[in-house]
Amino acid sequence: MNRRAFLATGTSVGIGLTAGCLTDVIAGEEIPEEMILEPPEDEHGGNDDLAYPTYGETFPTIELPDPLAETTVDTSTFDDEAIVCTGFYATCPSECIPLMNNVAAVQYESIDSGFEDDVRFLAITFDPEQDTPAELDEHADMVGVDRDAGNWHYLRPADADEARSVVNDELGIMFDRDGEGPAADFTHIVVTFLVNPDGYVERSYRGEHLDVDRVSSDLETVVDEAN
Repeated sequence: MNRRAFLATGTSVGIGLTAGCLTDVIAGEEIPEEMILEPPEDEHGGNDDLAYPTYGETFPTIELPDPLAETTVDTSTFDDEAIVCTGFYATCPSECIPLMNNVAAVQYESIDSGFEDDVRFLAITFDPEQDTPAELDEHADMVGVDRDAGNWHYLRPADADEARSVVNDELGIMFDRDGEGPAADFTHIVVTFLVNPDGYVERSYRGEHLDVDRVSSDLETVVDEAN
């Protein structure tokens, strides 16, 4: 099944630019001065046809439980930290495997480069029914997450309705369930966000084959400039 061909359609999530000091213009939209990276060449910032937030748009506030850390993560309380965030499901047989391996590799690079305290990695499941704490624990071992670093959070909505509200509606990571029961699969797009400490999206990387070097370099630049 070609999930990458499942494009976001319908109404945009409606996340606009925040009022304040603005500079420059891209695709007819003013860019907040809090932006750190230059506009990307392979993404259309401010494109209303995309359901997910792109360059220069505000990232939605997320408040969800992290069952492995037995805490609730609220992005509004993050203090001067960048965010790397994506949506996935742990039993995915295809796209989510390389995606999460690569995100974990970016986490490793943040640790190796010494700025792990300046970034949070958020992996939000849109299949909370099957992605139990035990399943997420196994998934962390499978993809090589360093849980001791303290900057990785598996976020698990309470139920399918909340998963759709957060992942599909707010983040614009469009997904649809194929069938019912434990063997059910999902059709979904793959998007990974890099968000600066001021809450603006610096990059929306499409596809499961993240360029780990590129994402790590972008992340380090955001962290360095923000500090």
